[in-house]
Amino acid sequence: MAFEPGQFVGDYEIVRHLGAGGLGAVYEVRHMISQRHEAMKILLEDQCGAPEMVERFRREVRTLATLSHQNIAQLHTAFYNNSQLVMVMELIKGETLRDRRMKAHITLPEALGYISQVLQALTYAHRLGVVHRDIKPSNIMIAHDGMVKVLDFGIALTSQGSDLTSAGFLLGSVNYMSPEQIGGSKASASSDIYAVGVTLYELLTGVLPISGANNYETMMAHMNRIPVAPHVIAPVVPLRISEAVMRSLAKDPAQRFATAEEFLVALQPGQGAASTAAAAATLAPAAAMRPATGSVAERLFASSGAHNLTLEDITRRLAQYLGPVAKIVIKKLAAQSDDPEFIYREAAKQISNEADRAAFLRSKPR
Repeated sequence: MAFEPGQFVGDYEIVRHLGAGGLGAVYEVRHMISQRHEAMKILLEDQCGAPEMVERFRREVRTLATLSHQNIAQLHTAFYNNSQLVMVMELIKGETLRDRRMKAHITLPEALGYISQVLQALTYAHRLGVVHRDIKPSNIMIAHDGMVKVLDFGIALTSQGSDLTSAGFLLGSVNYMSPEQIGGSKASASSDIYAVGVTLYELLTGVLPISGANNYETMMAHMNRIPVAPHVIAPVVPLRISEAVMRSLAKDPAQRFATAEEFLVALQPGQGAASTAAAAATLAPAAAMRPATGSVAERLFASSGAHNLTLEDITRRLAQYLGPVAKIVIKKLAAQSDDPEFIYREAAKQISNEADRAAFLRSKPR
């Protein structure tokens, strides 16, 4: 059942509704004795009658009870309220990485800092035999002090428990899912590394490395398409960072980093003026672009004074969402007009997914 502010669940008063995850609704609550504000997660009403969902929720409680790390949202307690399982966790005041990326520029140091903390959390969890299986920006919380907290272990796989996934049923978010998960193999620590790679790629470039017009196309692309390296889309990204991201996105798990810790080490700050200059640059969603070359007709943004962008650059950006057809789309639009606003606006209309369309529009140089 849904709860309203002022209602009580055990010794906790409901303060406000915070949102809902894959399994449960989350509320801010206040403990009546300690007066501490905490987060309460309760299984969604439509899931309560599904034995598998109830078991997943119970497993999330048990998994979190084994984890104690500064970058993982901490479980405080769990109890039954009228036969309904409730978990109480630390209240994190901040915003998800997805919300942060949608509304503000993220610098290179910020992106690497956030992802480094995620990798620290995963290094710890993996050593305990816990695979998250659903790493994505909406499951990464950024507290007001910059501390990262990994959320939602609702579909985590542990070495102590059997997998609840039914045959032919995928768990996780398609945009961040590893090829082996899509192919039906058991998720591993390497699967989490792939998801972190997708997330970092998105932060660095403003676009997903792999996408499609629908879930099927996206899944096939994860299986078969090699993404464009981050430094090609956003030249401000240091080559060593770009190479680390591409390694994390290898189709074969054996070609990725062996551990989250190894990935973390690869992202550590480099030396020299070039690294310092790159670190000061602002990245997604308005990544710096390479100077344009070629004919006057190709230099669409040359007159803007801030950025130069070629038809090839626009095509490459659009191809992240449309694939090879992007070349045809841009060619037709360029024949109609050399107005950059027109080309970006009309090109965006070809992207069916609303979030992807918004990300593409934000990537246009200001």
